Order: sequence, then structure tokens, then C-alpha cells
Amino acid sequence: MTTDLSSTPADDPARDVPRWKPWAVTGAAAGAHVLVFVDKGLLGIVATPVRRELGLSATTFGMISSATYLLTMLSCLAIALAGRRVSTRVVLLGCGALCALGQIPAALAAGAVMLVLSRVVVGTAEGPAVPLAHNAAYSWFPARRRGLPAAVITSGASFAKIALLPVISLLVVAFGWRAGFVAIGVVAVAWTAVWFLVGRTGPYAGPDGAAPSADRGWMRGLLTPTMLACLFATFTQGALAAVVFTWLPSYFQNGLGFSAATAGTLFALPSVVGVAALFLIGGIGDRLMRSGASSRVGRGRVGGTCLLLSGLVLAAIPLIDAPILAVAAVTLGYGFSVAVNTVTFPVVSELFATAHRAGALAMITVASAAAGIVSPLVAGHLIDAGAAPGSGYTAAFLVFGSVLALGGLVFALAVDPTRDRADR
Repeated sequence: MTTDLSSTPADDPARDVPRWKPWAVTGAAAGAHVLVFVDKGLLGIVATPVRRELGLSATTFGMISSATYLLTMLSCLAIALAGRRVSTRVVLLGCGALCALGQIPAALAAGAVMLVLSRVVVGTAEGPAVPLAHNAAYSWFPARRRGLPAAVITSGASFAKIALLPVISLLVVAFGWRAGFVAIGVVAVAWTAVWFLVGRTGPYAGPDGAAPSADRGWMRGLLTPTMLACLFATFTQGALAAVVFTWLPSYFQNGLGFSAATAGTLFALPSVVGVAALFLIGGIGDRLMRSGASSRVGRGRVGGTCLLLSGLVLAAIPLIDAPILAVAAVTLGYGFSVAVNTVTFPVVSELFATAHRAGALAMITVASAAAGIVSPLVAGHLIDAGAAPGSGYTAAFLVFGSVLALGGLVFALAVDPTRDRADR
């Protein structure tokens, strides 16, 4: 007998919930994205001054960035294995505090070792923050209404790059790169206080326990075509995102000839497009599903097409000579790729029973983090090996844009949570 998880009592729209509360929690969850991605973006802003002061090669700096993603992956695996025993509210509070503490070694760093230590601590904190933020928000919404909350949460990354990173870039220019890490520490403390006051679990979280069949469904669900497609699409976009966060300001500065201050400002442009893409793709998916379309269409086909086109635009950057056109291509290609979370996270939340939702969402972040371990190193090697100042950067866009396009194609063809429901 097949159970439809999208129509369980946990998704009963008649529940008496104050209208403001789901969106208050969603806003606080979006703040977790702000914190995580403003920290990731800082590495790109300080790449040039840090390398200059500490005498680091591009490959070595790529290794420092990769250290973040290694611990992100391991801490997310721990969340996935813990499953329903995880307290979303408590773990997120710990993530905020640990992220603040992790900035201290970087602010005091005199060499690469202290920077790696900082990235290890911060990576441990940032790993669970993204999936648990989504899990907290989804506990306030039924499955057919999770596209918009997913867009709001994911837009926190864009807000970080649009509103905060330009300010931090100016701080770095004025006071040095260490000031950037101090600023992130302040942001982490502020968000932790907000989550302490607002963060609560909603009525759609489902029961605390799960039957043995749900445990078997969890294992089967990880190997379904839908889950594998979500993991692969997230891996390809995560690889691109790690490259962008680590190297995009340097590309604007060293490859296209913009000043450090201008490069920091241009870094925010893809996020402006990203905000529009998040609400466009998430909104289209929700609207299609409310009109009767399946997730295969509303999430799979829509999201996969978006990723495919984004990858093709990025892969074409080596063919572009004009700096303005290159900035436009990065802005459109990467900006629309960030919509991946507005489709993968809702699909996974629909695929698994509520007791295992946090663990399944953590596996999505594991895929993204695993990509981030490798891609900054690969891009750093391409940059070091480039014959011309910008050729290594454009080679990286060709490689990772092509991989993203493949991820979008697979996602569009394979995603069907109704077919692959984990409790079948």
C-alpha cells in the first residue's frame, strides 16, 4: 500500500497557525543563509590581499577555501546519520556561536595554518546551518507551498552579497583584510541572538518518531533516481558556487582589470539576478503544482531547464572579449544557477517522511560541500597554469559551466518524487 506523504495530517492546511509566525521563522532561517554566504563571499574579497601579504599561491589559497567545505561535508553527514534525533533549534544556535568563534583565528592569522584552522571551525558550523534552516521553515508549510519559503531562505545568500559584502569590501579596503573576519563575527553573534528569540518548530514537522518501515524507506530513498538527480545537480552547482565565492572578485580584478573596490561591488551583481531567479523559479513551481501539475514538472523540468541554460551561458565566457559582456554572462549564468535550492530542497522534503527530512536535506548540503572541496583547488590550478592573466579564470568557467549544464539536464529528466516516494 502506498502512502502519499504530501497529504499526511502533518500537511493539513486547516491547522490553526498565526499568519505571521511561519514567515517570521522563515525570515530567521534566511538569516542563516545570510551568515553562511557572507562568510563564504569574504574569502573571495580577501583573496588578493591575503595572497599578497602571506605570499600564497592560487593553489594554496584554493586549499584554504577547500578546508571550509571538507568540514561542512563531515558535519552534514553527522546530521544525516543522527536523523530525527537532531534538535533543529539547538543545533542552529550552536552553529551561530561556532561561526562567530571561528573568525578569531583568521583575524589573528600570520600564515596559512591559522587560516585553515579558521576555515575548519567555520565549516563545521556552516554545514548543518543550510539544511536545518530549510527544515525549520518547512515545518511551518505544507509540501505544495514550500517553493516560496525555499526562495526566501535561499535569497539570504543573495542578500549577503548585495547588501553586506560590498560594505565588508569597503571595510577591507579601508582597514585591511582582518577587519572582514571581525565583521563576520559580529554578524554571527547578531544572528544567533535572533534565532534564540524566533526559532521554533512548526506544526508540519510531523511526529517525533518513525516506524521501522520509514527507516527502510530512508535508505531506499537515497538511491532513487530523484534523490540521485538532486544530489548530482546540487554537486554541479556547488562546484560552481565554491569557485565563484573564492575567485570571482579576483577574476574581475586580475582578469578583467577592475579596481579592488569595483570588483567587490560587481561581486553583488549576480545576486541581484539571483533574487529574481529564486522567486521566479520557486513561484513558477508552486503555481504549477497548485494548478495540478506534478513535482516532476513544477520542480524537475522547470529547475533543470534553468540550470541547463545557466551552465551554457557560463561555458561561453571564454568566447567573450569585452569585460562588460563577461560580467553580464557571469551575472546571468551564476545568478540563475542559485535557483537550484528552490527546487532540490522542496523535492527532497516531499520525497522523504517527515522524521527523516532533516537528514535528507543534510545530504543535499553534503553533495554541495563535497564539490566545494575539489573545485577551488581545480580552479586555482587552472589560474596558476593560465598563459594570460584572465585565461585561467575563463577556463574554470568553461569547465564548471559545462558540468552545471549536465547537472541541469539530468535533473530535468530524472526528478519524479511521486514515482520515487521513499515509503513505497
